[in-house]
Amino acid sequence: MIYWKSLMATFEQPTLLGAWLPVFLGLSLISIESTAMMSGAATSRWLLYFCHAWWGQTDSATFDAIHLLLRKLGHFSGYGFLALLFRRAWYVTLRPRWEGSRSRLPFSASALAVISTFMVACMDEVHQSFVPGRSGSFLDVMIDTAGAVVFVRLVAKVIERRRATSAYAYA
Repeated sequence: MIYWKSLMATFEQPTLLGAWLPVFLGLSLISIESTAMMSGAATSRWLLYFCHAWWGQTDSATFDAIHLLLRKLGHFSGYGFLALLFRRAWYVTLRPRWEGSRSRLPFSASALAVISTFMVACMDEVHQSFVPGRSGSFLDVMIDTAGAVVFVRLVAKVIERRRATSAYAYA
């Protein structure tokens, strides 16, 4: 039983490698998605197949709207999840050395996560401007950053609500 408790304590306190490895995996996924293989022209082929399978024949304007919406939704959610990975990594990194008020630690980790996500989005769009069949777009950077802000804020609200509920249960 003591072994089990010590083993669980190991998983409760993530290491820096354990905190940053998911970030690097997320960055790797984004770098793969930034290639010509995932360009709008390439993804439209297989998406058209799925649209025809689900809804039957679709006209070009409807398909183009669906394709654009799905691509932008992918930006929003993909970078939102990346921001959550960054937030966790920054939180784990800052926690042992934090000297300020403990209540500011989550905010600081969240701010660093959004800034990190914004910088990755900027670098990604600059990279895409050099890839044949791709183009860099500041609108995509804004969508990516909006996804980061929304996801980080939603998780902060969930954590806040859980803490309030658990504090109320023990009072």
